[in-house]
Amino acid sequence: MSDEKCQRCGDSGPDLRTITMSCSYDMSELGLPFERAVDASYLLDVCKNCRASWLESIKIWFNESATTKPIGSGIFVRRNGINVEITEEEWARENPGREPVRVRK
Repeated sequence: MSDEKCQRCGDSGPDLRTITMSCSYDMSELGLPFERAVDASYLLDVCKNCRASWLESIKIWFNESATTKPIGSGIFVRRNGINVEITEEEWARENPGREPVRVRK
């Protein structure tokens, strides 16, 4: 797949591993250097340290609460395929000079 370099940190060496993610969601939306396999899985060649970091991220994701509490701003954005409510500060940081459209209760 890659030219013997970790696609995350750029480290080179013979101990690269391929992370394979099978997902029916279009992962290209993330802007990561995935290679798309024939079976619709996504591939990344990474070093052992970056693979360990990826595994830890999956563990954190699995163990954190999946419930979200309403913020009350009425400002919703689309992130990774779902609508999430963000604060006014997040909106201003991500959309300088633009006014949000708010969902009324």
